[in-house]
Formats: sequence, C-alpha cells, structure tokens
Amino acid sequence: MKRFALSAALALLPVPAFADVIYCELPWFARNLIFDRAGYCFASPLGRATFDNTGCTGSDVTLSERDRAAIDHILDLEEALDCAIDSSRPRLEHLAHFEHLRNADVVPAPVEHESGCIGYTGPVLPLRAAPQADARVIGELRPGDNVGFIFLNEGIWDYVLINDPDDMSTLRDAGWAPVGLGRIECEMYAG
Repeated sequence: MKRFALSAALALLPVPAFADVIYCELPWFARNLIFDRAGYCFASPLGRATFDNTGCTGSDVTLSERDRAAIDHILDLEEALDCAIDSSRPRLEHLAHFEHLRNADVVPAPVEHESGCIGYTGPVLPLRAAPQADARVIGELRPGDNVGFIFLNEGIWDYVLINDPDDMSTLRDAGWAPVGLGRIECEMYAG
C-alpha cells in the first residue's frame, strides 16, 4: 500500500511505469541534494556520480534547522517505504525526473501521500526557487495546468510539479508557490 501511494504521486512526474524503482530514488535524491548543498563530500559511487564534490568540505557538515527537519522527514519516509538504495551502483536510473530539484534554492521534502489539482483555474502565479515571495522565479503556474503535490508544504508554500494540460507525462515547470492550506482553485482534485 505504501508503494502505491507514492507511485500514484510519481505518476504526475514524466515517468513511465517505473514506480517500483523510482519511488525510493526521489527521497534519496532530495535528501542527498540537501547534504550536497551543505558541502558534503560523497564517497559512494552513486553519490559521486550524482553530485559534484567540487568545493565539498567533508562528511561532517552543518545543516540549518529547516534542512535538518527535512532530512529527518525524508529518513522517516525512506524507512516507512522500506527504501534501500544501493549506493554502490553507478547512477540513479531515473535521475532526469528529479533534475528540477536542482533549480530550487530550498530543496523540498517528498511525502508519502500525494494529491493533485486537475485544471488549475486561478491566476498566473510565479513559481519560486524558495518558499518566500522575494525568491527568484523559476517557472510559472497557468490556468488549465495540472498540478502535482508530492512534497511537504512549508506554511502556505508548496513545491508543485506542473504538467502540460495536454500531456500529463510532460513536466513543464516546478517550484514553490503560495497555494497551500486550501488556497488553490481547480476544476477537480485527486488524492
């Protein structure tokens, strides 16, 4: 059942039916991206292949309170989903589906239960690199878009995945938007 919940959310990503492999790669990638940003030096083949160790400072890095909480949440999720990524492998099989997270200044934490907005009916909203109004714009939410929610919200801010309304398998944009706590207008909701 746990695999099904995250697998359904991952259906909002531009992914064929790879849920059994991909469902643990997203939390692994998000968790380690936070460590990478903090200067962690990866020693495993998978870590070195996925993240650039240039400028890394070691294996004992300092995390902000927010990032520590996100890491703890992701570790709990990985445990709940029985994830065991083999870090001796040379690459993540579906890394291309998570590359949008590299654009975020604040890395969102994936959640086990997902939801979606089909046919967004609100105004055009900028998607931001961090959950704050003055963060740089990295995308756009437009009327008619399909919106996936598979990350932990931060107050009114959600890191959203925007799929093309005509092609649910194509991720068009991703970023933080102030649409949380029931603030999004949609034709239909899922999840």
